[in-house]
Amino acid sequence: MLAKDLMTTRVVHVSPGTGLKHAIQMLIDNDISGLPVIDDRGTLCGMLTEGDILKRHEFNLAPKAAPDADPAFFENYVRTHGLKVENCMSRKVVSVLPEASLAEIVALMRLHAVKRIPVLDNGVLVGIVSRRDVLKTEIATPDVIARGDDALQLAVATRLLAELGLGKDRIDVRVRDSVVEIIGKIASDAEQEAIRILASGIAGVGGVVTQTPPQQPAR
Repeated sequence: MLAKDLMTTRVVHVSPGTGLKHAIQMLIDNDISGLPVIDDRGTLCGMLTEGDILKRHEFNLAPKAAPDADPAFFENYVRTHGLKVENCMSRKVVSVLPEASLAEIVALMRLHAVKRIPVLDNGVLVGIVSRRDVLKTEIATPDVIARGDDALQLAVATRLLAELGLGKDRIDVRVRDSVVEIIGKIASDAEQEAIRILASGIAGVGGVVTQTPPQQPAR
């Protein structure tokens, strides 16, 4: 799935000169946590998020006295006390093209710790992908149901090998009346739980049983 399939195209946005209180009201009225900032040329020049607003002086302790001629202090004062969006917004914006994949989008969200990513087509904002848009893909994808015990056995064995690295040398997968029985050398409780979660998540599985073969007595 690509960004153009996921994105919200009705994007609420503001301009750099918008009053900060008005922008906050827009966040509340639209039940969103971030606003793209578009300048007069239609260029995306920043993002205003709830996180940016929480950095303001109203929500923090009073700043220390400014060191002599410290430009960073005065820049921070403008950021935390300014009354316009441009004073408070984040200027470094992570964006993607419409053809960006779901995996790329999620990777960028995690890397940059952002909740939404604008989608630009030839520099023009055409949509935005939020974490909620990503989550919707989880419930929108229909489950593929493996029908019959043989199909279930193949599905479980294939995923155990692909996702957990557990092949026939470690475990044996059997299915009867949709109940999966997994027999093998299970090294830990965590491994057993991972096997159970994986098998239970396959549509059509009616139950999961794990067994460890009894050890042969030493001779």
